[in-house]
Amino acid sequence: MKRRWYRAPIIKGLLIVAEHILVVIMAVCIIWILSYPAGRNEMFEGKPAKNYEETKSFNELLRTYSHQVMNGIGMRDRFETDGVYNPQKIVDIQEYYNESEITNENLSGLAYRLQDLSDWAQQWLDQGEENSSYDDNAGMDENIIVCKRSDNTYHYYYYSEFRNLIDSGELRFVIASDDSGVSEEDILNELQDGNFYNNTVNAFKGLQDVEGKIAYIDCWSYDGQWLAEEYQTVDGKSVMEIANDNPIWNGRLSEAYEMLRYCIYQVESDMREYNDLSEFYQEGDTNFAYLYVDTDTKRVYTNRKAYQDYDKAQENLEMFRKMGKYAIIMPKLADFETNFNNIDASDWQEEVKNSGNKEEGFIYAVGVDTTYPIKDAFYTESQLYDKYGTSARGILVMGCAASIVFLILLVWLTVIAGRNPQDEELHLNGFDRWKTEIAALVVIGGWCIPVALGVSGITYSYFPSWGGDYQLYQADYIQSAIPYMICGALLAVYTCALFLTGFLSLVRRIKARTLWKNSLLRWFGGFIKVLFCNFNEVWQVIIVFGVIGLFSFFALIEWASVMGITFLLPALILGAELAAFVYMVRQAIGKQRIKEGILKIAEGEVEYKIPLNGLNGDQKIIAEKINSIGEGLDRALEESMKSERLKTDLITNVSHDIKTPLTSIINYVDLLKKENFEDPKIQRYLEILEAKAQRLKTLTEDVVEASKVSSGNITLQYMNINFVEMIQQTSGEFEEKFKARELKEVLILPEKEVVIRADGRRLWRVLANIYNNAAKYAMEGTRVYAELKVVNDSAVFSLKNISQQPLNISADELTERFIRGDISRSTEGSGLGLSIAKSLTQMQGGKFELYLDGDLFRVTITFPIGTGQM
Repeated sequence: MKRRWYRAPIIKGLLIVAEHILVVIMAVCIIWILSYPAGRNEMFEGKPAKNYEETKSFNELLRTYSHQVMNGIGMRDRFETDGVYNPQKIVDIQEYYNESEITNENLSGLAYRLQDLSDWAQQWLDQGEENSSYDDNAGMDENIIVCKRSDNTYHYYYYSEFRNLIDSGELRFVIASDDSGVSEEDILNELQDGNFYNNTVNAFKGLQDVEGKIAYIDCWSYDGQWLAEEYQTVDGKSVMEIANDNPIWNGRLSEAYEMLRYCIYQVESDMREYNDLSEFYQEGDTNFAYLYVDTDTKRVYTNRKAYQDYDKAQENLEMFRKMGKYAIIMPKLADFETNFNNIDASDWQEEVKNSGNKEEGFIYAVGVDTTYPIKDAFYTESQLYDKYGTSARGILVMGCAASIVFLILLVWLTVIAGRNPQDEELHLNGFDRWKTEIAALVVIGGWCIPVALGVSGITYSYFPSWGGDYQLYQADYIQSAIPYMICGALLAVYTCALFLTGFLSLVRRIKARTLWKNSLLRWFGGFIKVLFCNFNEVWQVIIVFGVIGLFSFFALIEWASVMGITFLLPALILGAELAAFVYMVRQAIGKQRIKEGILKIAEGEVEYKIPLNGLNGDQKIIAEKINSIGEGLDRALEESMKSERLKTDLITNVSHDIKTPLTSIINYVDLLKKENFEDPKIQRYLEILEAKAQRLKTLTEDVVEASKVSSGNITLQYMNINFVEMIQQTSGEFEEKFKARELKEVLILPEKEVVIRADGRRLWRVLANIYNNAAKYAMEGTRVYAELKVVNDSAVFSLKNISQQPLNISADELTERFIRGDISRSTEGSGLGLSIAKSLTQMQGGKFELYLDGDLFRVTITFPIGTGQM
C-alpha cells in the first residue's frame, strides 16, 4: 500500500507546532492593536492618515473634551449665581427630578439647599453607603405608622410617637365587640413588627380621639422606601413632616423619598462635571481651548484669559482659526466652520444645543494647538501615532494572515486525525476512549480557570485607553504592553494545546462514531432503561438507596452548614453513594441474568448463552463457567443424536439388506406351492414358511417405517380429509379380523362431516395401527368402542378395548419402539405399531394419548378442525 506522507507522525507534530506559533502571532497582534487606541480606530479606515491630526482618534478625543466642556457649562448655569458658585441655591426636589432644573425657588414645598444635597451625597460616599441607602429602612431605628382618615388623607407617625399617643389616651383602638381575643397590645406589637394578621385585621375597626370621634379609619406599618434624613428642608422640616402638612405630598411619602434619593445622587454627578470643567481644562494644562458665548446674556465661558472679553468675541474666533485644528458652531448650520476631516456638522451642533440648553443665541468654538506646547493627551497620542501608526495595518495584516494559515492547518489536521500512512484504519488513543462528557469537562475546565484569571488580570490592570479621561494616560502603550504580550502569548499556547487536544479528539470520535456511543448521557439513558426492564429485580435496591440518599443528602447539607464546609464535600459523598447504587443495581441484574441462564439450561436449552455484557468480576467468571457447562451438554447431546442417527441408519440399512433375500424366499415359496406336493407334511411346512416370511416382511417394513419417522425423513402431502369417512373405511377393513376374534365394534360417529387437514396415507397408517393393535390384543368376545366427537374446534377420536393380557407397564412405555403389552410375546407383532402411530400423528400436528386403567386400554388422537393451505 502506498504510504501517505501527509499522515506521518512527524508531519502531525510539525503541524501542531506551527499551530501554536500562529496562535502566538495572533495573540501578540491582538494585544498590540488593543494597546494602541489610535491604531485601533484607524485600522479599518480607507486610506491611512498622514499625521495624527487627520485621524479618527484625534476627532474622538476632541469630541470627548467638547462634550465634557458643554456639560460643565450647563452645570455652571445650574449651580452659579452671577457667575459664582451659590451653595445656598434652593433646589426644588420635584422640579430637579422631572426637569433637571434649579430655579432657586421652592415650588412644590419639598426643597433643599444645594450645599446640603452635595454634602449629603459626599457623606454617603465617604461612609460607603451608596448601595445600602437604597434598602428599605436604611439608617432607620423604628417603623413609620400610616394612619388614614375618612377623607382619604393620611398622617404619618414614627412608631414611638404613635405609641405615646395610645398610651396617653389621645388615640384609642376601636376593637370589635365579639370575643376575638385581640388586645391593643397585640395590635401595637404587630404594627411594630410590620405585620397585621387576619384575626387582628378583622378585630380592628379604627382609631378614636379623646372625644370618642373616629380620627382614623385604618392604620398600618409603612412598607415603602425611606432613608435616614441627615439634613432638613429649607423650611426646617423633615420629609415626613412635609408629607403631613403639605397637600401636594400627602399620601406620596414613598415617592418623595425616591425623588430625594435620586436628586442627591444626581447633584453629586452634576457637581463632578461642574468641577471637572475648572480642574482639567485650565489654561496651561492642555492644548485644548474652548469659547462659549451666550449672546443673550453676554456671558463668556472660556479657559483662556485672553478670550473673556465679550466685545472681542469675533476677534477671538480668528484666534481659533489660526490654531492647527478648530471648529466653530453656531445656531445655524450654514455658519458651521471647521478644518477637521470627515466631521458631522449637524451632530456637533445638536450636541452643543442639548448640552447648553439653548437653541439660539450662542457661539461655541473649540480648537487644539497642534504645535503641542503642552504635553497633554493630544501630545502623547501624536507621539505614539508618529512612532507606531504606520505599522498598525501591517500588524493587522499579519494577524489576519496568521489566522487564515491557522484555519488551513486546522483543516489539514482534521482530515488526517486518527489516520496513519500505513493503512486506512481509524486509530484512537487513550483519551479518545474517555467518556465524552468527562473529556469535554477536563478540556473546558482546564482551560476556563487559568485563562479567565489571566485575561481578567490583563483586562483590569491594563488597556486604560478603553475609556475615561485621555488626559490621565501619558504612557507609551506599546512598551508597557510587552509584559502583557508575553502573558498573552503563554495563554495562547496553553489555549491552543487544550483546544487541539479536545478538537482533534472530537474529530476522531465523530469519525469512529463513538461520540454518542461513549457518552455518559447515552450510558445514563441505557441505565434507566435497564432499571425499568429489570424493575422486578432491582426495586428493592432502588427503595433502599432512595431512602438512604435522601436522608444522607439533607444530613450532609445540615452538617456542612453547621461545620462551615463547602458544598463540594457533600457532593463528593453523594457521588460515591450514586456509584455504590449503580454497582448494586448491576450486581442484582447480573445475579438475575445468571439465574435465568441456569434455569434455561436446566430446562433443556443447552445452547443458551448467558450474555456477558455488563458483568464483571466473579459474576463474569461464573457466567463463563455456566456457558461452558451448556457447551459441554450441547456436545454430549450432539454425540447422543449422532449415535441415535447411526442406530437409525443401521436399522434402515440392515432392513434394506434383509428385504432382498426375503423377497427371494417368498418367491421360491410360491414356486414350491405350485408343484402341488401331495405330502401333507410338505404342505404344512410350506404354509409355516410362508407365514413366517410374511411376518418377517411386515416386521422389516415396520422397522423401516419407524426409522423414517424417528429421523423425520418423511414428506407429508396435506389435504382436506373427511375424518368420519376415513374412520368408517378403516372400520370396514378390520371387520373380518374383529369377527375372527369374536370382537364386536361399537362405532359412534357424528352425523355431519368432520374435515381435518392431514396426509391421507399417513393418517390411514395411524388408524390402521390403532385398529390392528385392538384386533391383536383385545380379549376375545368383548366389545371395541370407536368414537369420534368435536371438542373446542378439535376432532377427538378414541378407541377403547379390554386387554387380553394383564397390562403391567405404563402407557408411555407402550409407545416406545419394540415394546409390546404381551410380555410372553406369544402373539405376532413388532412392537412398533403404536410408536409409529404416535410419531405420525405428532408430525401432522395432532396429539396422541394412551390411557390404561386395569385392563382397560384407550387410544385418543386429536386433530384441529379446519381446511385450507398448509
